[in-house]
Amino acid sequence: MSACQDQEELLTLHAAGALEPADEARVREHLASCAACRSEFESTARMLDAVALPPVSPAMRERMEALPQQTLSTWRRTQVRKAFRARTAGALLAAAAAVLVVVGPSLRSPRTPSAVPQPVSASVGSDTQADFEEWAAADPLGDAIDPASFDEDWGDEDDADDSASELFLDMDGESL
Repeated sequence: MSACQDQEELLTLHAAGALEPADEARVREHLASCAACRSEFESTARMLDAVALPPVSPAMRERMEALPQQTLSTWRRTQVRKAFRARTAGALLAAAAAVLVVVGPSLRSPRTPSAVPQPVSASVGSDTQADFEEWAAADPLGDAIDPASFDEDWGDEDDADDSASELFLDMDGESL
């Protein structure tokens, strides 16, 4: 015989212990009067007992209760390590940048000076008026310019005299 169709779901829930008290009382009354449903209930209860997990031990219960706290502390430890690594990396990069700023200019390729400066043989203040006049009279370009190389078509000589005289005017506009 099979169990009553309207009671099959309730019998399974009753075997699992998942019924409300009012429904459980109704199912017990039905089991007392129906042998097919009683047989179905007993076979379902045996099957659920066979596959049921053993009760939780006190040690396992403590471990399960401590699990959220352990998980949180592990997560915090990981976050602290990441932050420490980031700070350390930032500090190392800042130190490397400071070293490059300080040492960088000396790392450039060495430049050889084009002319080695010669030490000054005469001391400052020993120049006399005669030395200065000799220096001022020297014409460093005098040998390099050949007057014959100038073209004579530069203009009239009178125009040249006028322009030259304009250059040598004193503050009052009179010629020197």
